[in-house]
Amino acid sequence: MARPAQSAVQRIQVGLLGLVAVLLFVSIANMILDRADSNMQPTQASTVTDRKDGEQPKDEPLAELGVTPSVGAEEEPKSKQRAPN
Repeated sequence: MARPAQSAVQRIQVGLLGLVAVLLFVSIANMILDRADSNMQPTQASTVTDRKDGEQPKDEPLAELGVTPSVGAEEEPKSKQRAPN
């Protein structure tokens, strides 16, 4: 049977090794997520060149893809609007 002092030192070593391992895994995961996030964000130059002067960005991604009609397409043409009496 091990002496109590050796047993205590061994428990401390195992605990510190576990903390170092967890810290290493968290650091690696943080670096991977930071790189993935920086690669996913569009650059400022590409968003500025995609828009025309004075045009606001659209919040209709499905309409841009052609899946649904845009809000502007729902307006009636001027020839079909009622004239005030």
